[in-house]
Amino acid sequence: TNIIDMLVITNSFYTDMVNWKNSNGTALTLPVSPTTEDLRIQFQNLDQYKMVSDSMIWNSGTFKLLFGTQAAVELQATFKVVKSLSTNISDNEVKTKVITAIDQYFDIRNWDFGENFFYTELAAFIHQQLSTIISTVVIVPNNANSLFGDLFEIVASPNELFMSTATVNNVQIISALT
Repeated sequence: TNIIDMLVITNSFYTDMVNWKNSNGTALTLPVSPTTEDLRIQFQNLDQYKMVSDSMIWNSGTFKLLFGTQAAVELQATFKVVKSLSTNISDNEVKTKVITAIDQYFDIRNWDFGENFFYTELAAFIHQQLSTIISTVVIVPNNANSLFGDLFEIVASPNELFMSTATVNNVQIISALT
């Protein structure tokens, strides 16, 4: 007998999470992931591909929320951005472009369950996307008990994917790093 343990995030659950994030949802309105039984019913047609002695167990993945007010206090952060001297776009447009780049980086298709987050990779991605607009970007934890660098690596559980809940309110334009 083989036990096939499937870990999935359904399109509807992902869409609900994105809509929740975009509407600044609260912990009380956080979408509920499908149950094991819901997933078993939804994917029952895949049973025809398993051996008679095999068992398929369906588990719903979850999201670890990062950076915004919807994230756990120890994972909330501010992105401090220094604009390039040669750019003439507004601070608000820079903030919007930074959030767009962060959301692209955390696209569900870019991650595997349990994969760890490294800030240096996100910073490189933001720099690549906004190379003519920003000079640098750093992440600063909002938690008073945190130190600079605490968010440079974030570990995900084996059933978790990351989702940024950062908004333009989490981006601060500064003139220089001090």
